[in-house]
Amino acid sequence: MDRIQAMSVFAEAAKLGSFVSAAEQLSMSAPAVTRAIATLEAQLNTRLFHRTTRRIRLTEAGIQYLNDVQRILADIAQSEAAIAGVQLLPKGTLSVTAPVLFGELYITPIIAQFLRDFPEVNVHGYMYDNIVDLLDTKIDVAIRISQPKDSGLYATTVGYVRKVTVASPDYLANAPNLKTPEDLKHHTLLYPSDFKEPPVWNFKRNGKTVAIRLQPRFECNQNRSTISAAKSGLGITRLMSYQVADAIEKGELVSILDEFNDEKLPIQVVSLEGRHNLEKVKKFVEYVKSALAKDVYLNS
Repeated sequence: MDRIQAMSVFAEAAKLGSFVSAAEQLSMSAPAVTRAIATLEAQLNTRLFHRTTRRIRLTEAGIQYLNDVQRILADIAQSEAAIAGVQLLPKGTLSVTAPVLFGELYITPIIAQFLRDFPEVNVHGYMYDNIVDLLDTKIDVAIRISQPKDSGLYATTVGYVRKVTVASPDYLANAPNLKTPEDLKHHTLLYPSDFKEPPVWNFKRNGKTVAIRLQPRFECNQNRSTISAAKSGLGITRLMSYQVADAIEKGELVSILDEFNDEKLPIQVVSLEGRHNLEKVKKFVEYVKSALAKDVYLNS
């Protein structure tokens, strides 16, 4: 029995809570099921089930392994169906990562609709502002706001954003003159920070980068807090356009120094080569493309 068959036996035994029931379901003998599980445990060098005379129960390692096995078996079924030209509905667990605020504003509503439409799919959402390495994780789909760097990834561009400089109308009404990035030194600055790098804002002038070193009055690792401080009239901040689009539309913030904005950054839906053809991944990418294409702030 190969490893995939053994995984199928393990998954069935875990689902039914019985080696005997799994044997009946799979048209195998009970001893064959027991041997398959024992071989799998020996290969993994860990016990997958607690065994008593009455029942079996997954160990902690068994619970974790079952999650992986279910994902692997579902992916295999989807891949085989795709090769055979059979159209299957998405199923199994889909793992998605996105930047925190973008995930909250845009991706979570898409996930919610996706789950409503496909009841056999579960989603694991990981919202991080740092870039997650898809090769070292179990992530199926990543939403990234950056220029593509890894040629081993399959990427689809679904929109664009850029850094914008903003302040409240009340702050600007009483603030010193502000015509160039260099004038920022006369202003109260609010800096979204990871506290790892010196505070710098980059602008563009005549195609060249202008780096402005800052002395911010307020640094914070949460963008929402920085936006809130700017809306209160405390000072000037610089963030991704999608993060302040709603506040600008409501008149709570005003975009400034627009002629010095740097180039747009693509919003990309990224997956590993070989996984982008899985039905759950393909369909989710379609949902993301369709939803984000309707947003004027991501396509202007």
